[in-house]
Formats: sequence, C-alpha cells, structure tokens
Amino acid sequence: MKTILFACLVAIAWLAPLSGFAQNRSFITADAGPYSKFEIGPTFRPDGEVTKFGGFPDGNKISYDVGFNFDMAIGYAFNQWLSVEGEFGWNGNQINDVQGFQQSSTYLYNLPFLANVVLQYPIYRTRLIPYLGGGVGGSVSVFDTDFFSNGATSLVGNDSDFVFAYQAFAGLRFEIDDKMSAGVGYKYFGTSDSSYSFEPAFGGPNFNLGISGGGNHMILFSFIWKF
Repeated sequence: MKTILFACLVAIAWLAPLSGFAQNRSFITADAGPYSKFEIGPTFRPDGEVTKFGGFPDGNKISYDVGFNFDMAIGYAFNQWLSVEGEFGWNGNQINDVQGFQQSSTYLYNLPFLANVVLQYPIYRTRLIPYLGGGVGGSVSVFDTDFFSNGATSLVGNDSDFVFAYQAFAGLRFEIDDKMSAGVGYKYFGTSDSSYSFEPAFGGPNFNLGISGGGNHMILFSFIWKF
C-alpha cells in the first residue's frame, strides 16, 4: 500500500504541472484559490492482532465492527488539476472480538492530521470531476476500554499513542455551482503499530498493550466549498 501511495504522489507531482502548462502556459491559473472540504462515512477495519500484552504470548486476532469517519480539510487549488490540503479528522471502530480475551465497550480511535496532494481532471462539457490523491502525516491513536482481560490481567480506562499515518483516495465529484461541489469516494487510511500503557489496579509497573497497525477502508461523502 505504501508503494502504491508513493507512486500516486510521484504521478501527481509530475503529471499535473505538465498538464497545466500544456493547456494554459501557466501553473497558477484563474481557477486558483482556497477551499474547505468535509467528509463523512463508514469505515471498515480489517482484522488485526494483539502485538503485545505484558509478558503474555501475543498474536491474538482482533475483529472490528463497522465504524465511522469524519474529517475536514483546508486546501489550495493551483489550477483545475492540482491542489494541496491540510486534513484532520476522527475515525473509530468498536472491537467486536479478541481471540482468548473478554472485553466490554472497547474502542480503537484515530485522530489523524495529514498533508495531501490531490489530482483532478474536469470532464469537458460536464459537471463531473474525477480525482485521486494521497497524503502522509501522523495520528493520535486511542485505545479505550471499560473492560479488557485475558483472564489473568484486566485493563480499564484509556491511553493514546502517536503513530505514523498515510492514505490514498479516489472518487468523483459533481459541481453544484462555481463555489460548491459534492461527491463520493473511496479512501484507504493506514497507520503503523500502536502501543499503550495502563496503570495496574494494585500497584506495580505499568502494563503495556500493543495493537497492530493496518488500513481502514472508507466510503466517504464529501462537500467542497470554494472561498
């Protein structure tokens, strides 16, 4: 997935400016300007695993329920084809089952902030605009549980970790007018492994929990407003 993301960013960085120069002889055109973007939709997290649970054996498989994503971005379009964005948001999934564990009301959240590059291509004589892009940055990952136990040790509460985050996305937008557009798209959002530390109930050293990273598959509905 990281290779695909890198290829997307290289293609965007090289092809978009060339396209702009070929057609308008100018990189920054009359279409340039700032905009805001809002996205909401479901997020599907594939099975993961426990990578650390104190000194106990790890590798227990984790399954997740369908979650929810919300994000927003402030961007700047250089022309019809190329724009850059600063994005932040929130996504979360409740843990459905952990092999060999008992758990209640346990969630994994992410609060990402990323720098995106977006390539789009308005279809001539239509209001349709296909787009694709990618981004890199970081995320505050939060593990929150009312009860998480392997039968010998129980965890209660929450902790957070800062992790590397990346994404790739593509979709189709429809221009409502010269200021607004709406669309639907697919996003792959991934993070590195995360680690959390919990205080024991009866004293002693902190107990460490590790969760494998991975990617969320998202279907997002978006709205863009140009300033």
